[in-house]
Amino acid sequence: MKNNYAKENYQKPQDYLDGTQEELKGKIKLLMNKLQLTKKEKENLTKENQNLQHEILQMQSHLRCMVSGFSNTSIQFPMANELSNSIAEFYKCECFDIFFDVLTQELNLKGIIYFFSTSMIRIDKIIQEYFQPLFKNIMEVGCFNNIDGPILNVMRKSFQGNYKSIYEKCMRNQTSTRLELQKYLKLNNNDLIEAFFNKLSEIMFNCYISDPILTFDIQSIGQKISFNQQKHDPIDGFIKNKEECIILLPAVFKNQELMAKSLVLSYSYQLENN
Repeated sequence: MKNNYAKENYQKPQDYLDGTQEELKGKIKLLMNKLQLTKKEKENLTKENQNLQHEILQMQSHLRCMVSGFSNTSIQFPMANELSNSIAEFYKCECFDIFFDVLTQELNLKGIIYFFSTSMIRIDKIIQEYFQPLFKNIMEVGCFNNIDGPILNVMRKSFQGNYKSIYEKCMRNQTSTRLELQKYLKLNNNDLIEAFFNKLSEIMFNCYISDPILTFDIQSIGQKISFNQQKHDPIDGFIKNKEECIILLPAVFKNQELMAKSLVLSYSYQLENN
């Protein structure tokens, strides 16, 4: 009885396009008007977004001029908090990808630690060998015991003003270093390894010319530690507090301040090649 009532009283919903030809034309015109309004709103939002981005760049420029020593700095060069965010993002993205898609497939734990440690040591060496001759000449010409302090601060600010060109010149030999390491460890998947090296080189270079300098604790790679959520980020998901783990990528410091947590792997993690 209930079902019969429902069938008898069921009414097909009116289709929006039902009606006479004139009514259809009116409805289509209304839809076209709404479409035009939507396009205009999108254009306005795009323009507002561009204006906001321009305002942000202007504010950054004004902020740098207000802070002592920042007037020579390019508005495009990342500030310390931006570098900190880029390191954290790099650890969670490129490092995550290369760990699971390449390293765990082809290396044991010892090989993985060697890859991360050697990558950082060799890129750091490239950077040091590029800048140290300049610093050494300044110390010899000026008869300085060291150039730490105002001289080095001003130089770093000057480097930041032209950092992209300096980076390209500094990293000319990075590719050969990457290929050498890749050949030694017999690693495949060129694209992921190249992306990892390029991003790591860029970040380490920017941290080196940042003022104050941001320092990678490279020597800590491979150390066994107790997990601390305030100091470490797990690469393989959740790790319990005080659980034993291995440092894969180091913490980054500005003086004694922690700017980026170290990336760690649970000591109990089962690798295919172990």
